[in-house]
Amino acid sequence: MRFFSPMSVNPHPGGFAQRRISDVPSVTAPQMREIQRVAQEDFGVDILQIIENAGRAAARLTLEMLGGKGRGQRVVILAGGGNKGAAGLCMARTLVNWGFAVEPVLAEVQGEMSYVARRQVQILKATGIVDKDNEEPSEFLVEEQLANADLVVDALIGYGLEGPPMGMAAAVTDLALQSRRPILALDVPTGVNATTGVAAGLAIRAVTTLMIDLPKRGLLELHAKEYTGELFLADLGIPRAVHEGLGIRHNLLFSEGPIVRIKR
Repeated sequence: MRFFSPMSVNPHPGGFAQRRISDVPSVTAPQMREIQRVAQEDFGVDILQIIENAGRAAARLTLEMLGGKGRGQRVVILAGGGNKGAAGLCMARTLVNWGFAVEPVLAEVQGEMSYVARRQVQILKATGIVDKDNEEPSEFLVEEQLANADLVVDALIGYGLEGPPMGMAAAVTDLALQSRRPILALDVPTGVNATTGVAAGLAIRAVTTLMIDLPKRGLLELHAKEYTGELFLADLGIPRAVHEGLGIRHNLLFSEGPIVRIKR
């Protein structure tokens, strides 16, 4: 087994506007589900648009965390079968375009993935980023990929999880923690309750978390910091009218760009 010398990772890269926690509204998991429902059903926002925006924002933050230029840095993306996994798989395509060596790990049987996740897998198979014959990677292979990673991306399970991860997601989470490689969590670190910020057992411990659309309330709690690390927030392109219609107001969070750093 060949091990590479990992490059340094900056958990809080500069160049992004900053917002104080007190100036940013947060939402519970049920509120976020309602935001997404209204955006899709009442405003016609396509879920594939949402996934694309999330994936590109995650790729942009990854770029900055790894020095601002793709030079073959190794990024391992742990992808579940839901929308969060789809966003991780989407970012894989963008990072490859930008010069990174990306290795997606599929932590869900493809036949049980959501439509949007399967769609991203199909694209990555067509481009050769995902092996067409490697449906379920072995534990040994995942261990090797993680050991060689400059950055690991947690795209396993999103804000809907209310307990510890189970099955393949739990096994991959455990391997990621054992690897001790720096982790960027998408939206919510897997295993952390989005509303309370409490981890009920096995949970990702990220150096940085990129929250999506609006901060999930639990991640802003001090006790969640050991799992979230530094906090950033990305715009999904959901119309402000969706938030305002649900009584959530914010003062142009993204007036200086689609990603902002949230200061505790």
